[in-house]
Amino acid sequence: MFRHLRIISVVAAVLVGVVFGALPSSAEGPSDERQTGASAQTPRFVVYYFHGNVRCATCRKLEAYSEEAITGGFADELERGALAWSVVNVDEEENQHFVQDFQLTTKSVVLVEYRDGVVARFENLNEIWQKVRDKDGFLEYVRNSTSDFIRTG
Repeated sequence: MFRHLRIISVVAAVLVGVVFGALPSSAEGPSDERQTGASAQTPRFVVYYFHGNVRCATCRKLEAYSEEAITGGFADELERGALAWSVVNVDEEENQHFVQDFQLTTKSVVLVEYRDGVVARFENLNEIWQKVRDKDGFLEYVRNSTSDFIRTG
C-alpha cells in the first residue's frame, strides 16, 4: 500500500512539476492560488488547506483558523521559505489528484514534507472538525501538530 502511494506521489509530482512548473512561494501570501505539485524549489514543508467548490461557513472558518495558526505560529519559517501555506480547490481538474494522493474525504488540513521535490510523508489533521468550535484549541492543535511534524522531519 505505502509503496503504491509513494509511486503515485512520485509520478504525480514529476508530471505536475513538468506541466505547471514551480510552486508559488510563501512570500506571495495565503491565497487561492493553485499549488499543484512539487519541484526543486518546493519548500521542504507545505501546509495545505483542501476545499471544494461548495464552501459553507464552517469550511471557511476551518480555512481562516488554519491560516491564522500557520501565519501566526510560523512567520519565520514562512519568510525563509522552509514552510509554505497553500489553499487548494480539489474540484478543479488539475488538483483532483490530491484527493487520492492524500486520501482526502472532506475539507482538510494536510501537512506534507517534500524531499527532492517528492512527497516524503504527510499527515492529515483529522481533528480540525472537532475543534472548529474552540478557536484557541484549534489554533493550538494545528500549531502543535505542525511543529511536531517539522521537528520529526
